[in-house]
Amino acid sequence: MSIIKTIVAGTCAILALVALSQVKGWRGIVPLHATRTDVERLLGSPTKSHGVAFTYDTAKERVLIFYSAGPCKKGVSDEWNVSPDTVVSISVYPKTKLLVAELGMDKAKYERLGDPHVAGTVHYTNEDEGVRIDASIAEGESEEVNSMTYTPTPRDNYLRCSGSSVGSNGDKNFPPPRKFDEYSNIPFSDEKARLDNFAIYLQKDEPAFKGYIIVYAARSTRSGAAQARAKRAKDYLVKVRGIETARVVTIDGGYRDQLEVELYALPAAMLPPTPNPYRRD
Repeated sequence: MSIIKTIVAGTCAILALVALSQVKGWRGIVPLHATRTDVERLLGSPTKSHGVAFTYDTAKERVLIFYSAGPCKKGVSDEWNVSPDTVVSISVYPKTKLLVAELGMDKAKYERLGDPHVAGTVHYTNEDEGVRIDASIAEGESEEVNSMTYTPTPRDNYLRCSGSSVGSNGDKNFPPPRKFDEYSNIPFSDEKARLDNFAIYLQKDEPAFKGYIIVYAARSTRSGAAQARAKRAKDYLVKVRGIETARVVTIDGGYRDQLEVELYALPAAMLPPTPNPYRRD
């Protein structure tokens, strides 16, 4: 009798593994169809949380998961009509070197694009399955995985709240980028105080986020003014405030009527914000 039970148990385990391999998402955690309870049954308690963003650490990866704050609310967009603590997106950051070639993915199903703002970075996107892989081109042209992001698929659009919008970077599954701060041509002493707040946020609250500095030059300024202003701000964040250089991205936003600076803090797996300059006559 014990032999029969062992065989049955083994058969059930095999069937469970087969079923799990057919489930989309990450390790059986499917955005909009899994909950925080499912996640913590698999990963344990979070190591860090900030609002609806929770960070989990395993031996091989760091996992950032965004949960829903609840069903649609009148006048509020960019939400999903699901219960609180439902998984909205999963971003996985390998702790050890992992090459794109080792993932065994069918590249024919992915669109490969170079990042227009970060040299040596590429994005593989499979919108049908809600998967994006961000990678850096290493020596020998091998591509090393920076992150893998899992988001709702087009099949889940019926759960999207009416009035929800698409991010300005074209990502349907993240809300539009929201500015952390913005200011004009203020003295550097005042700018440093704004950058200090930005650094504190990046260091203590959002370790899995990147900081973006978009600078719009005034129409009357010389060429290269925006790049110089962005470099000064990044140098302060990196050299004085100790932010890792890879986590601060500068973007030349073009021209506006006067010099303006915008600061964004976004999930590292999210595409950079798109500049919105005024047209230059």
